[in-house]
This record gives sequence, C-alpha cells and structure tokens, in this order.
Amino acid sequence: MHAGWPHLDHTVALMQVYTQVYADLSVINWFIPRAEFHSYLKRLVDAGLGNRLMYGSDQMLWPEAITKGIEAINSAPFLTAAQKRDILYNNAARFLRLQLQPP
Repeated sequence: MHAGWPHLDHTVALMQVYTQVYADLSVINWFIPRAEFHSYLKRLVDAGLGNRLMYGSDQMLWPEAITKGIEAINSAPFLTAAQKRDILYNNAARFLRLQLQPP
C-alpha cells in the first residue's frame, strides 16, 4: 500500500525477501512532491522491483488525481516505455491473471 512510503528501505527489503509481494503507487504518485515521488520510484526500480509495482490512485472523491498520478509515472525520465506500460497495466494484469497488453 502506497509502496510503503515513507519507509523505503523496509519496503525494498520486504519485497526482496518476499517475491510474491507487489506494491501499489497510489497516493504517493499525486500527493507527495513529484521530485520525491520520482526519487522513491527510481530506488524501487533500481532495486529490481519494477515488475511488481502497480499504478493506483486511491481516489474516490477527487478524480483529477488519477490524471496527476498517471502523469507522474509517464514523466519519470528514468523509466522506459516498457516499464511505464508495466506499472500502468501489465504488472496488475499479471497479478490478477488477466491478458497482458502487447508492446
């Protein structure tokens, strides 16, 4: 939940030990400053966890946050197009055993 923010080291350790654990990026992708979100996300990706990160908005009352969260992921300069596609769709599809989006 919220990729364990603000407990980055604990989140990385937990996800490295328990390979079945996925993390959602909800709230932090629109709530915290963009630079802090990108730094947090980069550390997770650099730790090899990019294939278990999932987009989420955690939004029920302010739909504009959905667009802000997607923009936060799409504007991350260190992510490839494939990594963005994975975070925004493929990782959740795999987790939920749905059909993966073609590249």
